[in-house]
Amino acid sequence: MLEKVENKNLEKLKNLFIDIRFYMGHSVLDGTMGEAYADNISNPNFAILIVRKYCFMSGNIGKENLHKLIDNKLKQYIIIPSDSLKNIIEEIFKDNINKLERYSIKKNPLFDKQKLQEYIEKAPKEYPIQEIDKNTAEKIKEEKFINITDNYKKSGVGYCCIYNNKIIGVASSNIFYKDGIEVNIKVKDEYRRRGIATALASKLILKCLEENKKISWDAANLWSVGLAKKLGFEYDSTYNIYKFI
Repeated sequence: MLEKVENKNLEKLKNLFIDIRFYMGHSVLDGTMGEAYADNISNPNFAILIVRKYCFMSGNIGKENLHKLIDNKLKQYIIIPSDSLKNIIEEIFKDNINKLERYSIKKNPLFDKQKLQEYIEKAPKEYPIQEIDKNTAEKIKEEKFINITDNYKKSGVGYCCIYNNKIIGVASSNIFYKDGIEVNIKVKDEYRRRGIATALASKLILKCLEENKKISWDAANLWSVGLAKKLGFEYDSTYNIYKFI
C-alpha cells in the first residue's frame, strides 16, 4: 500500500529519482505539479511520481505488489520505470503493453544567443511569431493543439505562430519546475521545414534566459532530437517508456 507524500516530505524521495530520464518528475519533487506516493514516507524503498500522463517509478517492490499496483491504479499512465523495474514490467505485461523509446537530452546547455537570434530573423516573415497570452493559451487548449501549462498567466511562458487566423505552431512550457520549464513544441505537418519550429524554440529559449529560467528538453522522436541539437542542447541517451494497450 502506497501513501501520498506531502510536500514537506518530498526531499526524502529524491535519491530514488536521480537519473536524467526522471527529470520531468522533478516538477513533483519540487512541489509544483503532480503527486508522489511511497511505500514508507520516513524511509522509502519504492515510490512513484505522477505528473500529467506520466508515472515515474523507482525503487524495490515485489513482483506481485507491482502487478497489483499497476493493474489497479496506473494503467492509464505512460510508465517510465527504473532499469531494475522495466524487465519485471515487460515480463508481467508482455501481452498488453507497448514498449516505446524516448530520448534524454542533457541539462544545463550553453546557448549561443547570437545564433538563436539569427534563427528568429531567418524565419519567413509571412509566419509571424507572437508571445502566448491568456487568450491565446485558452485557444491552444480548446483546440487541443498541444499540452501547455495550465495556469498560464501565473506559470506559463511560450510563443506561437498564427497564420490566416489559425494556430500553426507553438513552443511553450508544459511541465514546469521551481527554477524552469520543460519545452513542448509542435508545428503542423504542412508548415514544417520552413524554420518556424526553430524560430519558435529560439524565442522561447531567449525569453527563459532573460527570466533566468532553466530550459529542459526531452524528445519523443529523432526530429525533436535534431532540433534540440541545432539549438544548442546535447543528446544524452535513449530510454524506454510503456503504454498499455
